[in-house]
Amino acid sequence: MIKNKTTAIILAILTFILGSILLTSIIFYLFGYPLSSLAEHQLYFFFAILVSAVLASMVYGRGSKERASNVAKILENTLSISVEEKDIWKILNTIEQLPPYVVEKYVSLDINAVEEFEDQIKNYRNKLSEEDLLKIRKIIDTPVEDLQDVLSELYQETNMEQFKIMADPEAKPLIDLNIQELRRILFVQKE
Repeated sequence: MIKNKTTAIILAILTFILGSILLTSIIFYLFGYPLSSLAEHQLYFFFAILVSAVLASMVYGRGSKERASNVAKILENTLSISVEEKDIWKILNTIEQLPPYVVEKYVSLDINAVEEFEDQIKNYRNKLSEEDLLKIRKIIDTPVEDLQDVLSELYQETNMEQFKIMADPEAKPLIDLNIQELRRILFVQKE
């Protein structure tokens, strides 16, 4: 695994460039086509580019695991919660898909996101183990100020703007609201 994300990005770019050149040359050499006939044989060139992109993404993916590993350590140290790196990696990728301006909008409008996804949360609850529920319980029982300290630390580690927004004191009411809703949905006994 590549430990440094910057190194992973550089290696991924180099992999893409060199892979494209080498694969194109090899394919054209094997079929006996001159490189000047590239326009006529675009399909082969596209295949070389596609394979190079896959190789580059594999190289980059090896470097992005460092961030998940560091986040897992932060959660272990601050909240005493153990989460597998692969799960952290998925969570971070999901958070990255949510643009910071949307998070800011949720904060400014105090949007109850849990209520919006209540049915999905209830369905997902049935798939959670007791251990998973204990971890969630530990998080929602943590004072919001402490959670925001963790979010601030996560921002320092990941440089993800979404964490910075949620660590801001203005986000406290939103976090309070959504934690109460989660508690209601996940831990209220069935009647």
